[in-house]
Amino acid sequence: MVNKKLKVGLALGSGGVKGLSHIGVIKALRANNIPIDYIAGSSIGALVGAFYAASQDVDKLEEIALGATWKTGLSIVDPTLNGGFVKGERLENLIRTWIISDLNFNDLNIPLTIIATDLITGEEINIKQGNVVKAIRASLSVPIVFQPVEYENKLLADGGLSNPLPDNVARAMGADLVIAVNLDNARFSNGFNYGPNKNINLTDMPIRALNILRHHLAQNSLKTADILIEPNVNEIGLVGWSKFFDSREVKKNIKAGEEAMLKVLPKIKTIMNS
Repeated sequence: MVNKKLKVGLALGSGGVKGLSHIGVIKALRANNIPIDYIAGSSIGALVGAFYAASQDVDKLEEIALGATWKTGLSIVDPTLNGGFVKGERLENLIRTWIISDLNFNDLNIPLTIIATDLITGEEINIKQGNVVKAIRASLSVPIVFQPVEYENKLLADGGLSNPLPDNVARAMGADLVIAVNLDNARFSNGFNYGPNKNINLTDMPIRALNILRHHLAQNSLKTADILIEPNVNEIGLVGWSKFFDSREVKKNIKAGEEAMLKVLPKIKTIMNS
């Protein structure tokens, strides 16, 4: 029997399609009766975390992920050259259908904090009140790809720019035990395994540089996590949009999350039973 008095915080990191492994992590937690009392999410971690905080239905979340097609992807395309290639309003509408309605943070079943980045000041912005869908869209707004979001006199973009793994945020929310899901581990990234004579072409250079930056940011933010989960997911570039519509890749990422969670489960149970 786990210690119900111990509050568990789940920190879900950014990482594009790799973030579908968050679904597997939550599935394994639910299957083993480990409560989730707080969620902090950045970018794709914000989307997965918000859906679960609203519905607590991980099976439905997995169903949505497996059901995504190219038609789903095309439905969010609304081209612009003003701050990004895609406006993001259609993405917001799609998120609204997934979350069911325009919920505010105080409507959620689990306390949630969403991380975004202010492009004007460079500051990390922790959103925990107001409209959930708008906050998710801001956290997902990868620069150049999506137009940034104007929100309370701020210009917000991808949470991964400032805090790709918000374990410190989950701790600040009140968690006694922080479980952090890191998607920026170089051990599983082919991009970090170039030999000394390997050439990097011009188109790969910006993505490689950003991934290195994200890796070091994530390493720096691991200092407050009690349990670190690192799913075995390969690097897929900046976002890896095509992989969202490949059911085999989706299943692979979800399974990677489950497997990584099960590896640390004995440690979690030991802490919670002590």
